[in-house]
Amino acid sequence: MTPRSTRPRCAAALSTSPDLDAAVAEVCDELDERLDGTGPDRAFLFATLHYGGDLARAGAEIVEGTGASALAGCTGAWTVGVGREEEHSPGIAVLAASFPNTRVDVLRIVPPAEGGEASPPLPIEDPERASLVVVGDPFTFPVPNFLQGVTESYPGVPVAGGLSSGGVAPGPNQLIAGTGPGNTGAKAVGREGGARLVNAVSQGCRPIGPPVVATKVDGNVLLELRGKPAGEVMSEILDEVDEADRKLFQAGAFIGRAIDSAKSTFQPGDLLVRNIMGLDPEQQAIAIADDALRPGSTIQLMVRDGASASAELDSVLEIAGLQAAGEAAGGLLFTCGGRGRGMFGRPHHDAAALERAFGPGFPVAGFSANGEIGVVGGEPFLHGFTASIALFAPRD
Repeated sequence: MTPRSTRPRCAAALSTSPDLDAAVAEVCDELDERLDGTGPDRAFLFATLHYGGDLARAGAEIVEGTGASALAGCTGAWTVGVGREEEHSPGIAVLAASFPNTRVDVLRIVPPAEGGEASPPLPIEDPERASLVVVGDPFTFPVPNFLQGVTESYPGVPVAGGLSSGGVAPGPNQLIAGTGPGNTGAKAVGREGGARLVNAVSQGCRPIGPPVVATKVDGNVLLELRGKPAGEVMSEILDEVDEADRKLFQAGAFIGRAIDSAKSTFQPGDLLVRNIMGLDPEQQAIAIADDALRPGSTIQLMVRDGASASAELDSVLEIAGLQAAGEAAGGLLFTCGGRGRGMFGRPHHDAAALERAFGPGFPVAGFSANGEIGVVGGEPFLHGFTASIALFAPRD
């Protein structure tokens, strides 16, 4: 057991007051009570666009009210708190945290259009003791290039986060820091030292039919599976599955690519799930939203529904709890805006799963993202319809 003095400490609060000043006061009072008056080192802030121009001062007021030395966050269509997902109301959600023996850097990642680099250098000295939480603007932050740069320069560093939401065009979405908001690029919170990040990613899908090997590929297009036209093989597999799964696949077609092509049976985290973009009936070729297809890639047809997504989330949270050695102090939840009531038919699904896994009152804050960042098979990717959870725990 890690000594109490060196464990991360977290508290979370969520207010749905439509008045920014009242919401900030409510959140700060609740955090102060839960932290027994001990100021946090860092804070993560997520807010809806209901507050309009008042958001320009939200970050500075949370820093002043909590005593946090740095803050980062963004806007979301809705916010997440302890056991709650407030999908249809204003909201400000904050996770306040102390990370003993840990260096924390809050960075602005400038988009290439403003002179920045797609994968800028990061202040990481020891990748084995580092992690990143990233929130970005979906219209200006080149996520795939950034994540590829992290993988190449700092292999094995866990990355979790999400893209701001609420606005459907460039401009309204905001990235929030203690010095004020911005609406381009990204904010990255780098942590290195005694606190670690355990990332749990639930892509919400399950396999149907047998895995097959890609034998001919052109970019992101599957031309052949096991030596036959890819569309023909897909039809053969669908002919063999039950009618319910066939209808699910027809309603939303997905393919999982095994990160380790040698595997033929899969656990959560073994498959990177991507959309099927289209089928060329003449060539029987299948276009996939995945630019890493290679001959020899192991491919699995996938379906997504509420029951499958719920079961997978419980499974990945159980695994993450074991990885955190039972010492997770709190976390962040980046959940797709397409989940929630729309997917599960009931409110608070993902937040409630965290409480089931880690106990009532487990400190968590987050937002509905327009794309979720999380690790699959040891590499960070951008996902959709996914829940990416960042758990903060002490390092061994």
